[in-house]
Amino acid sequence: MREERTVNIDGKPYTVVLSDEREALLAADAAGRASVAVIGKKGNFLPAPFAVERAEDADEAFLERAARRRLGLPWVICVTDRLILREFTENDLESIPEEECTGPGDEVFLDREKMKAYIRNQYAFFQYGIWAAVRRSDGALVGKIGFAPWEGEEECVEMGYHIFRPWRGKGYGREGCLAALEWEERELGVPVLARIVPDNTPSEKLAAGLGFAFLKEDRQYRYFRREGNKENEKIDP
Repeated sequence: MREERTVNIDGKPYTVVLSDEREALLAADAAGRASVAVIGKKGNFLPAPFAVERAEDADEAFLERAARRRLGLPWVICVTDRLILREFTENDLESIPEEECTGPGDEVFLDREKMKAYIRNQYAFFQYGIWAAVRRSDGALVGKIGFAPWEGEEECVEMGYHIFRPWRGKGYGREGCLAALEWEERELGVPVLARIVPDNTPSEKLAAGLGFAFLKEDRQYRYFRREGNKENEKIDP
């Protein structure tokens, strides 16, 4: 079977091809179109970045994400009263304050090539990452919120959040983090860890308000944990 569906992104139509035929999926890719494999109950391997068991399982939101990934456009993760959480783009580099990027891994958000690699690898492979927190009213980038894979054998993720200095004290951190955690519970459902440097009282208060409980500490960090909606063994950072 081969089926074409149209999705609208920013007012423009894009075609997404759904098929259970290898040749049709390869042809769609060669033509620059987004494609979704229909793998059936047996889960047959087919050359497409996204797959569903049945064609009817691919709703409009799923097809839009497939098209966005193919076109290199950012996914919108969630929308709150005041914020949009979306994937970063290269253009966001101009709005990220250099003095706010001093933590582990923050060099990604200061270098164009590293940002491009992060967008290409992190988002495409894991389908999650650290996202841009954008104010809906004017498009201002107010901070970063999201998740990173935990470096260990345990099934969990690490949450990161950083609201830039001009927008602190307005509740953006709590609002964005709550939305991100709702997404995590729905899409991943695993325990979430947070590492906070000692004496960062505001960050600890935010973590506590989000449902994180103190776990342990070492010379560098205090560790906090929030349970997921799946049963997991105790995690030792």
